[in-house]
Amino acid sequence: MFNSTLVYEMSILKKYAEPLLHEIKKDSPAYIEAKRLLSFLQYFISVEDEDIIPKNSIIKEFIGGSCFE
Repeated sequence: MFNSTLVYEMSILKKYAEPLLHEIKKDSPAYIEAKRLLSFLQYFISVEDEDIIPKNSIIKEFIGGSCFE
């Protein structure tokens, strides 16, 4: 396991995760977990300007804009 989490990453991931979590229906087995994650994400402020993230940050591999090929 390689933990690369930096303090700003949850604020970046929030804008991607929230819409997906809101799509989970109440009758889904994942609904309770989705609600838990949405509650957790409320502790973070979304970062909209992704240009402030270094191009060599590992999170760019998931959101796009990485300098790695």
